[in-house]
Amino acid sequence: MANLESCFTVNEHGNAFKCSKCGTVSKLYIRQKLQVFACPNCGKVHSKDNYEKYLKVPNQNAVYLKYFKIGTVGTYEGIKYTVIGQANKRNAARYSDVWDEILLLSETGEISFLNCSYGNYTWVKENYTVPAQQILSNIESTVNFEGRDYDFFQGYNYVSRYCVGEFHYDLIDVKKIQCSDYISPPYLIAIEKHENGRIDTYTGKHMTRKQISAMFNDYRIESQEAEGIGIAQPVLGGINVRIFNKVCFAVIILISAISIFWAQSKSYRPIIKEDILVSGTVSPSPDFVSKSFYIDSSSTDNYLEFTTTASLTNEWIEAALTLVNEATGEEREFGVISEYYYGNDGGYAWSEGSNIGTVGLSSVPGGKYHLKAKIYSSTREDKILLLEANYGGIETWNTLILVIPLLGLLIIINLLKHRYELMRKGEIDNLFESQA
Repeated sequence: MANLESCFTVNEHGNAFKCSKCGTVSKLYIRQKLQVFACPNCGKVHSKDNYEKYLKVPNQNAVYLKYFKIGTVGTYEGIKYTVIGQANKRNAARYSDVWDEILLLSETGEISFLNCSYGNYTWVKENYTVPAQQILSNIESTVNFEGRDYDFFQGYNYVSRYCVGEFHYDLIDVKKIQCSDYISPPYLIAIEKHENGRIDTYTGKHMTRKQISAMFNDYRIESQEAEGIGIAQPVLGGINVRIFNKVCFAVIILISAISIFWAQSKSYRPIIKEDILVSGTVSPSPDFVSKSFYIDSSSTDNYLEFTTTASLTNEWIEAALTLVNEATGEEREFGVISEYYYGNDGGYAWSEGSNIGTVGLSSVPGGKYHLKAKIYSSTREDKILLLEANYGGIETWNTLILVIPLLGLLIIINLLKHRYELMRKGEIDNLFESQA
């Protein structure tokens, strides 16, 4: 009875395999581990455990290798890797989800998988330290592995469409293997649970076409057209959006806390408190000039509140104020109005206005100042106008100038991240496409 071993031979290159159908002799790289061999000339599949059965497996499309012919050698970080096999696979439930799996044998004897889906590459290696049982016990939860949080991406079964070269595993009878992928771009965890309970665990990393092109010294790979987003491809320049969100919120809270603390530390501390005589017969009243005073020199952005208070009866008083910086001579003019009216209309009492007028002045540099005032009024009798100046409370606008752009950036980054994830899942083809 024919078997896999009957095809083994030796030639000038060492261990070799002679196809039972076309007689093509191919170099062998992993004879001791070999489970399946697909002839690179005719595509005939030879299996260690299912020899007669797998010879009948249709594999006519196998000889299609474009970039990674069997025996191609690449070098990455000083280590040489040889292409020993290539398989084309697809998601069993989604025909559009297709990828090539290129088997690489390192010069140290390690076998790894370079997966390519629509021009997007992921390099995957077996990893025995992944806590697979713990992960699969709550399959769609977030996984923390080696200090990184991985999010559940997809669960699926796959089928092999065609293959060529050497394989150390059975890639034909795979329909019942349950696969789970977790991503923390650019990293990936892949878990395969077999029907007999065996679990294989892998970790991987997204690779750019430029990196793969340099690895195999093949410019065609870099110019390869890519579609969509790779399974573990980092987006937005590799920003970790989860960490970005935490940092932004922390900065917003810090800015708000500093603003509140700074404002409360000098809130409503008096600067000026003066009684001004308002003439009932002369308007404007004689000019008023305050004594010199100092505004907090530790800040170039003081916020001041000016208040006028008077006992009014259907009258108004306006204080035209000028804040004078005695060091620079700079003057800032502004006004404060107090007006209060009341009456009775058809038996209904009404009133409007207030005995108190208030105005705020922002961005006042620290230094030595004095205040000039010219008082206009409608009063016909002398009144006392109380003029006060205090450090204001929280100046919301200055805080908002810092917080609003951060919130805007936060929203934009998260919206873009959401769109990229829709592309990664294949739900849309580009950032500007509407979701079906």
